[in-house]
Amino acid sequence: MSRPQPATHLEPGDYQHLGLGTILRVHSDAVGVLVTHDERRLVTVRAVGAGERIFYLEGRETPTPTRYSVQIGRGLHIDQDDTRNAGERMGRYFFRFMNHHCEPSTEIRDRYVIARRDIAAGEDVTFDYNTTEYDMAEPFACRCGSARCVGVVRGARHLTAEQRALVEHSLPDYLK
Repeated sequence: MSRPQPATHLEPGDYQHLGLGTILRVHSDAVGVLVTHDERRLVTVRAVGAGERIFYLEGRETPTPTRYSVQIGRGLHIDQDDTRNAGERMGRYFFRFMNHHCEPSTEIRDRYVIARRDIAAGEDVTFDYNTTEYDMAEPFACRCGSARCVGVVRGARHLTAEQRALVEHSLPDYLK
């Protein structure tokens, strides 16, 4: 008996048909926001190869971290603009729906979200928040389930020497 092949491309209705939620299209051909009854998260809508630049983080630069911002430099964060248009907010600032994982599918380099490995269509797009944030605006208990889980995600400044060694290759200069 042959194993089913992973999907290489998903359409917005594919998840809905499977009873898993609805994929909202965003300003990227590679990802969409999966909306279920209890959450929203970023997933790939097509297969993505290791090393591929998936999308570019766009938004307003600010010195103040927020729950949804991503740190891109020493004392510099990127966050959504103050738009009131929900469609634009979803379409342009979809990076807000990338979840944390201690063994993530992507990493962020110079505002580009880059695949660390091959990512199948429909898979979550995750990154390790401790590899971009010095101090989290809102620390939280991690639920990633990885054997390398840090427990509480608080930012790079709070990593133990052992935890830091595991992510050293992914840390930008402003966190070294």
